[in-house]
Amino acid sequence: MKQPLKIVILSLFAVTLAFGQSNDELITKGIDHVYHIRFDSASNVFQQLVERDPKDPSGYFFLSMAEWWKIYMNKEDRSNDDNYLAKVDKCIKICEERIDENENDDWATFLMGGVIGYRGFMNVMRDNWLKAIDDGKQGLNLVQKSYEMNPGNKDAILGLGIYNYAVDYVVDRYPFLKAVLFFFPKGNKDLGIQQLRDCAQNGKFSRTEANVVLAFIHLSYEKNYLEAEKYASSLSFLYPENPVFERFLGKCYVGQSRYNEAAMLYRNMISKADSSRTGYNNNYIRREAFYYLGMSYSRMQNLDEALKYYDEAINICRVTDKPLEESPYYVFSILGKGVIFEQKGNRDEALRHYDIVLSMRDVENSRETAQKFKDKWSK
Repeated sequence: MKQPLKIVILSLFAVTLAFGQSNDELITKGIDHVYHIRFDSASNVFQQLVERDPKDPSGYFFLSMAEWWKIYMNKEDRSNDDNYLAKVDKCIKICEERIDENENDDWATFLMGGVIGYRGFMNVMRDNWLKAIDDGKQGLNLVQKSYEMNPGNKDAILGLGIYNYAVDYVVDRYPFLKAVLFFFPKGNKDLGIQQLRDCAQNGKFSRTEANVVLAFIHLSYEKNYLEAEKYASSLSFLYPENPVFERFLGKCYVGQSRYNEAAMLYRNMISKADSSRTGYNNNYIRREAFYYLGMSYSRMQNLDEALKYYDEAINICRVTDKPLEESPYYVFSILGKGVIFEQKGNRDEALRHYDIVLSMRDVENSRETAQKFKDKWSK
């Protein structure tokens, strides 16, 4: 067979296969690409949905979610914000047109609520609190409405579960926000976790995302590191290329004082960064990995290695951190070095590092901790 003819036949075969797949199969395939950090492949799959039916909001929604994950992988990088917001606006427009034709279109209503809700998450990351609250309320109303129209949509439970947990947690921890959230429905943490578990087991397209949220909640808010590890280890096994899941797992190890396992994991992350692996080849991943390596070696009493890794983290922080907005990694690397110098009996260096922490912004009572360490020397 001549080469040009062979290429044409193979191309036609590939097209036939693609159009032979159902929308559900394409969505599932594209979502899998996203979690494997194959964003170009994911976007190609979702674009097929758009081309099949430009009036169906499904493809536009998942195109926006691919862009969302680019942001979520590296929250401090704002270079993709405008592209993501443009995808959101396009999805909302298509959803509105669909709902104008049929106000009982539960799928379009659900997608519109979901895309607005995730835009709210980005506004939280960018400290746009009024926009975040507005998006949260609008997104919740739409997701709730879609669920009432179709209670069999287990994917909608993801949004409801996030809301129920988040509002109850926020009001409990920050009582002054009760006034702001007065006109919002009350939350219920236990119900929220129950709904997220339901989605993780029974969701059609949102199972993995529900597991991601459960890992994050148990890790960051509940401080239940053993429970968080169940989700993080499963996610890391399924998607070993995904740095978000590997970071979750590393923090689970640290939270359980399993420092040897943590050190192995963070060294592996540095190796991936050094080899320019997608998602790992940035200073934010390196900064985090070096900091936790410093902490892990410090806890294992390998003080010289700990100092080396803390220094690596500090050097990166001097590049990444904004003036007067030192990251927790910067502050606690300096504090960690002070503790090590104290262990080594180097009083002058320990005090110098504690004083540096006292001159930096306060992060999770870092100044109070540094002052306590410093006061010990004067007794």
